[in-house]
This record gives sequence, C-alpha cells and structure tokens, in this order.
Amino acid sequence: MSMKVAIAGIAGRMGRTLAEMVHAAGDLELVGGLERTGSPWLGQSIEAGLSLPSATGAIIDDIAALPEFDVLLDFTTTQSTLSHLATCLTRGTAMVIGTTGFTADEMMKIEQASTHITIVHAQNYSVGLTLLLDLVQQTSSKVGAEADVEILEWHHNQKVDAPSGTAYALLQAVKAGRQNASGSIVHGREGLVGARPSGEIGLHAIRGGDIIGEHQVLFAMNGERIELTHRAASRSNFAEGALRAARWGIAGGAAGLFDMRDVLGLDPAPSD
Repeated sequence: MSMKVAIAGIAGRMGRTLAEMVHAAGDLELVGGLERTGSPWLGQSIEAGLSLPSATGAIIDDIAALPEFDVLLDFTTTQSTLSHLATCLTRGTAMVIGTTGFTADEMMKIEQASTHITIVHAQNYSVGLTLLLDLVQQTSSKVGAEADVEILEWHHNQKVDAPSGTAYALLQAVKAGRQNASGSIVHGREGLVGARPSGEIGLHAIRGGDIIGEHQVLFAMNGERIELTHRAASRSNFAEGALRAARWGIAGGAAGLFDMRDVLGLDPAPSD
C-alpha cells in the first residue's frame, strides 16, 4: 500500500523538489499540497501547476480540506507549521518538519504534540550533513576547548533567517563535544575586538546568489587546523532525506520527537 503524502509550501523551492520526488516514488502517493492564502498557485491542480503528469490533488490553503494523508512534509514558516501541527494532531497524522527558527515556547508546542503523534524535526535533512554533525561532536570531544572554533554557513540571497538552523545545530554539536565548557558566542567581528577570549566560538552567515547550502566547522590549533565541510549541490539531497525520514517514521509508528540522527541510527542529538 502506498503511503499518502501531503506537502506544505508545495510551490516553493523545496516544496517543488519534494513533490517531484514523491510523485516519482513507487511507494508514495502525493494527495495534495498547501500554499499560503493569496498565493497565485491556489486553485490549480498539482498536475498543471507543478507540471507533474498524472499527479492527483490540488493546491489549497486549508489543511482541513486536504484528503486523508499519512504524513505532512512541512518546510514553510514557523507560524504556518504550528497551524498545520494542530490539524495533524487532531487527525493523528505524522509530520516531517524542516522549518527552522522556532522559539523555545514554539518548540515546546511541538514537543507536546509529539507525545501523541510521530514528528521528525531536523534542521537539515541531508544524510551527509547529519554525518557532519556526528563528526563535529566527535572532533570537538577530542580537541577540547583549547581549539579555536569557527562555524561558517553559506546560503542563497533569499534565505530570511541567519545564521541557519543547521549552523546552530553544529554549534550544539561543538558544545556537546566540549561537554558544555564555558565560552562566548560571537556573530562576526568588527573594530578593535582584542585578543580572542578562551573558548569563544565564532558563528558567521554568508548570503549570496543561488547557493543551496554550505557549512564548515574550523578547529584551529597551534601548528595545525581541522576543517570539516559539507556542500550541497542540489536540493534533492534534502528532499531524499525528508522522504527517508517519512518512511522511517511511518514504519515505526511510535509517537515521539525524532531527528535525522534517529533515522540514520546514530547517537542522540546533543541538547542545549
């Protein structure tokens, strides 16, 4: 039996990629898509609007009007995701969330909902990036707070939040490896900043062109440095990871809040 999939933000960059990959998968069925109120895509069929031959379903702005689905793929905005979360909770359907920028209170709502439904929430669904997080934590645990650490991320000029959610996930991996040793976080530097304080971690965001996503963690020590880098060449990497997470979550069937480390069977993600 095919798994029924709905996609929020289906006409956006990531939404289109997800729709194409779901439509091409033999074990998945695309049943509908959501867009914001006022979107020019509303009212169109997925087949016509996204040029997906033989695709069923329509693009609408009301999640309650979607036909039955097993999982919602949501890479939208924090407020839209929370609105969709309420309906998924009522319906008892799973969610794969790629939205970033939630406040602590908003994350609490997601955690509460996950006691009733399956939710996979990751800052980045790339398998390679998930492995990078694991490598960063391992490296940080070996070099300790003696290494100067800089985290850099590059994204396209339309990305609205900075630094990226993935950069913050990398920051948590560094801190977890250090066992939360004290140290300040600095976002860029300007002027006479003085000598670098012990334990400081630099966090930097670069925006330009159509860069899909690049993340680098630099561990600088006396006489040597380690550079761990992940570059995304296509959004299909993220989409494939999201579909992998959806399949994993539905197959498991257990309520809970999971991430890509769970999907790949790695150690649990570091916490704040």
